[in-house]
Amino acid sequence: MSGRRKKILFDQTQNERGRLESTYSDLGQLLTDNDFDVEAYTEFIILAKNLKDVAVMVFGCPNSSKLRPAEITVLKKYVMNGGGLILLSLSGGDRGLMNNLSKIASEFGISFENTAVKDERNNAGLPTMPFVSDLIAHPSTDDVKDLLIPSACSLKVTGKATHIAVTDETADPSRAVVVAIAEPGKGRVMCIGSYEVFRKGGGLKHKGNATFALNAFNWLSGEFQTVKPSAVVKGQMKAEKGEVGNLEASAELEKTLKRLVNAVFDLQKDISKVKQQVSNVDNNVEMLRDQFQDFAEKTQHQLGVMIPAKQFKTADESKTSSIEADLKALKKELKSIEQLRKHIEQRHASGAMPEETFTEQVSKLDSRIKSLKKKMDKKQKELENLTTKPE
Repeated sequence: MSGRRKKILFDQTQNERGRLESTYSDLGQLLTDNDFDVEAYTEFIILAKNLKDVAVMVFGCPNSSKLRPAEITVLKKYVMNGGGLILLSLSGGDRGLMNNLSKIASEFGISFENTAVKDERNNAGLPTMPFVSDLIAHPSTDDVKDLLIPSACSLKVTGKATHIAVTDETADPSRAVVVAIAEPGKGRVMCIGSYEVFRKGGGLKHKGNATFALNAFNWLSGEFQTVKPSAVVKGQMKAEKGEVGNLEASAELEKTLKRLVNAVFDLQKDISKVKQQVSNVDNNVEMLRDQFQDFAEKTQHQLGVMIPAKQFKTADESKTSSIEADLKALKKELKSIEQLRKHIEQRHASGAMPEETFTEQVSKLDSRIKSLKKKMDKKQKELENLTTKPE
């Protein structure tokens, strides 16, 4: 991914039941741990400029809220130009929830029906929590034996859209579509009859749902490969090496290293936000300093009262202090990343890390190191210009 994680936005402008900070918090963490950049989208209304560089847009069951025609147009163009869109509903569909997800879904040959899927025999304790085992071969369903689809509505599929999961014969309605996909233009669309399929403490607890989630978002973002080798491939690997325990331990360690690299990037995002906030504070302080200076001079002139005018740092002093703080933070971050890179090199040299994984992780870190050094050089020049400024 060329050192950049793909961005997933969870819409929060339509009063969704599936919210990133609560309902989908475990899903968000799962995606973050697997190289995705996950954020909530809160800027009403949906504009094309806000979807730039977004790999997947998620609508987790809007409740009593409808997308505007202009927003639907934006989303359609976004998909046609290569974006990924996932729409999740609930039993009752548009009519029961008083939303209009089918308005956008129908642009791609899919709609949500006013039904409630139940299965009295094959379920997770309640008829409204059916298991669905009739899955079509697709990158999203690789290594998935079955799905838990709680409180779902069925879908209608037409045109070039296709289904990848249907209910069992014992269900009501039987042989009904609950997951459908389409590939219009350059983009990809997935519709699911239940937002609870990814809910924290609900559907996501089922192993098949967790695997399906990673597969689905990889596919929606344009990745064809699945998140892990198929069962057949894993069996061959174990037979050839005869070291099942070592393979599992190695995979777990690689996962930990990947999380560490991702944490570095998340930290950089947080640092950037804090730096912006600090910059805003500095600007306000500078404005107050100037106002106080004017007040002091006017008071001294009118009343003959001496008031210390310079209670704050000058503009140059504040800027110097800010640059020095930035340099210190950049050096600390650079040291941390260089240490992480050295550790990865050692694992690769010992043969404990596959070449492909090594190349991907080192590429990310080298890109970040180069960026940090460039920023440090720029800050250093700014500092030199200030300190050598003629009196």
